[in-house]
Amino acid sequence: MIRALAAASLCVILAAVSAHAQETIEPDRPDVTNGTHIVDIGLLQIEMGVLFTRATPGQRAFGSPFTARVGLTDWLEVRFGTDGLLTQTDGFTHVTGIGNMQVGGKLRLWADPGGAPVVSILPTVNVPTASAEKGLGSGSADYTLAMLTGADIGRHGHVDVNYGIGSIGVGDGKSHFLQHVVSVSASAAASDNWNPYVESFWFSREESDGGAVTAIDAGAIYQIGARYALDGGVQVGVSDNAPAIAAFGGVSVIVGEILGSHGARGRQRQIQRRAARRAPRSSTSK
Repeated sequence: MIRALAAASLCVILAAVSAHAQETIEPDRPDVTNGTHIVDIGLLQIEMGVLFTRATPGQRAFGSPFTARVGLTDWLEVRFGTDGLLTQTDGFTHVTGIGNMQVGGKLRLWADPGGAPVVSILPTVNVPTASAEKGLGSGSADYTLAMLTGADIGRHGHVDVNYGIGSIGVGDGKSHFLQHVVSVSASAAASDNWNPYVESFWFSREESDGGAVTAIDAGAIYQIGARYALDGGVQVGVSDNAPAIAAFGGVSVIVGEILGSHGARGRQRQIQRRAARRAPRSSTSK
């Protein structure tokens, strides 16, 4: 639900790929709400962290989701994710395994001239790689589509609003059920680095026979330069079906350009070469 992940692989990733900064990093974690921003062309952005959830005193869960985002054009990014390593306990049994995978893309539908997208959509397929036998997944794929919008409020504030609809798998050959999601996230730039936020979200249901889930979470994103961001926060359940409390934290990083001559830097080099060929050559008299 809230995306988070393990920071242990960060050093390996940074060593493997050279970095190239966009104007500033804008992660979609740690809250449920996604922004309209699309990763710059040719760049790979990694978002990862950890999530601890306690539904009741005896029911606890740990997750380590991971998302990789690549900008293909100024109107499209593709993303691949995983729930990472999952553990669950109900006080009597303890299970551990790999979670589901996600494949999707964020498409810009409308943007201000020369500005950030105003409306984007995010279609996603949740691939059932988690063990249904262990209760870590349903064993069926989920198909979701979210509409994203947002606006600046004054000089330092920003609000993002999402509406999502999904066909959620149940497993055991049963029919999918319809799910609606609404979330609102408000943030404020407390300084050049600190961006605290508060969010409320509502799921129509997370189980075929379950009720609505409503929760509130709050946290902050701390930007380190243009390419790195740390985050953390807590979530409190409002409805009976929501986990009582959850805590999360993570890191996001723009790793580098991976599309070579098709990326932003490659195109800039091509523009410079064309300009050099068109420039008139100066002559000197002897």
